[in-house]
Amino acid sequence: MKKYETAPGKQAEFVKLYQWQKDCLDAWERNQFRGIVDVVTGAGKTLLAIAAYERLRRMWQSLRVRIVVPTIPLAQQWQTALLHHASQEEWRPGFFGGERKDDPDRRVMIYIINSARGSLAKHIRQDMAAGRHVLLICDECHRYQSKENQKIFSFLPPAPEGQNAGFPALYSCMGLSATPFGTGNDSLLRRSLGDAIYHYSFDQAAQEGIISNYTVCEVSASFLPEELEKYCELSDEISVLYARLITSSPSLKELGKNAFMKVVTQMARKADMDPSDPAAAFLIGTYQRRQVTNLAAARTLCAARLIREQPPGTRCLVFGERIEQAQMLSAILSRNAMIRSGIYHSGMTKDARKRVMQEFRDRRFSVLISCRCLDEGIDVPDASVAIIMSSSSVDRQRIQRLGRIIRKADSKDSACLYYIYIRESTDDAAYLKGLEEARCLSLRFYSAEEEFANDLYEYVSGELLQKARDAGFAPEQLAELRRCLLEGLIRPDYLLPAAVQKKNAQQAENRHLRNYWTAMRKIGCYFAPRQTS
Repeated sequence: MKKYETAPGKQAEFVKLYQWQKDCLDAWERNQFRGIVDVVTGAGKTLLAIAAYERLRRMWQSLRVRIVVPTIPLAQQWQTALLHHASQEEWRPGFFGGERKDDPDRRVMIYIINSARGSLAKHIRQDMAAGRHVLLICDECHRYQSKENQKIFSFLPPAPEGQNAGFPALYSCMGLSATPFGTGNDSLLRRSLGDAIYHYSFDQAAQEGIISNYTVCEVSASFLPEELEKYCELSDEISVLYARLITSSPSLKELGKNAFMKVVTQMARKADMDPSDPAAAFLIGTYQRRQVTNLAAARTLCAARLIREQPPGTRCLVFGERIEQAQMLSAILSRNAMIRSGIYHSGMTKDARKRVMQEFRDRRFSVLISCRCLDEGIDVPDASVAIIMSSSSVDRQRIQRLGRIIRKADSKDSACLYYIYIRESTDDAAYLKGLEEARCLSLRFYSAEEEFANDLYEYVSGELLQKARDAGFAPEQLAELRRCLLEGLIRPDYLLPAAVQKKNAQQAENRHLRNYWTAMRKIGCYFAPRQTS
């Protein structure tokens, strides 16, 4: 445990930090109290920032802490955390966003980015003009690279591209994000917040027990015949349009995928998206093809079946790309009286979204279906399953969605993300490149039968059943074993550590659950090298 002081001569409460947080704070201090922290969601970034400002309080009694967040729910989470750690009234946080704008002279202020654009830089200038040291904390800092959002850094002097802004002596900063980089404007963050000083990955956090054990299950599904026909028709049209583009602009052929799409988009906009223009026609075709893929019926059918196969009461987040997709899934789930679901999307009013989120937290329903709105800043630690019905190709979004379910909670041993992709399309078969093989498994979904297949699991299950027959199991015992093995087909329970499987068997509420966990432990023995401790 590490002890901090609230001010010279006064002792604060003890703050318990993980080792990674201590190492990160030391790296931040060595970098003159500036820098960007790249840390997986759920590992404790908020507590890290609180410990950082506690460290600075020992050095600058006049310290002012300015925290910028992208959304109101995230601001509320920060407010709760800061109030928990505030040992004195003067360090209770103020709020600047929407209709509420507290006095910016407070020691700690939380800003919503939309309100911060026009005010934060002015407030920081006033702080430094009064001789106060400022700590700027930018949560989800990758969100502040746009032309409008970067106005929050206008208090810094201009700097040449690729160099920092010549940081003022009274300025400290910390950027926080699970995905800080990956755009064409990353240099802005480095010029405004300093270099990346620390990286802490999913696998590191899981191995050290800071986040839940997790598995990513990649589920392949197929188009219906009419969908496949439409997809192939659009693909042929896109190929013809691509050839026309390359003929008229040969330099396009040398560009990578992202650069190619950026240039073609610029060309289409210059043509006012006229469908007769090759660039505009190409973009329209790719969008229409993506629509066919995103809205493939198999995605919704697969998601519904995955949800039905979860243990009763499982807290599940579902991510789609289209509101109609979310509504369709909700309608399918409503046919099952045992499953209650809610919908959360940008087409709802702010009050309606707030009400749905509170009802989910209060466990009035167990399945929350959303369209992008839950990608960042929503903290539901007891959610253990995420289902990606259709996913963008942006790794940042994929990382954020995995981050929604990996926070530790007393009510869960592990988390699983199901990624549904269409195998005949351009969808990526791998959800995130670089994940350890031990954290991934593959399933196939057959829409007509609404059934799943996993060849390796089924082979091992067959071996286990044969051993049971050879051991003289009675017919009813074999039937129970088959039931347990079938339930385990789509779940990663057989990959959990043996100690967790044994504990769950011992604590099972009934005989069937005890049998299930015993079966998962036996299946897990075949996969022992893949298990994590």
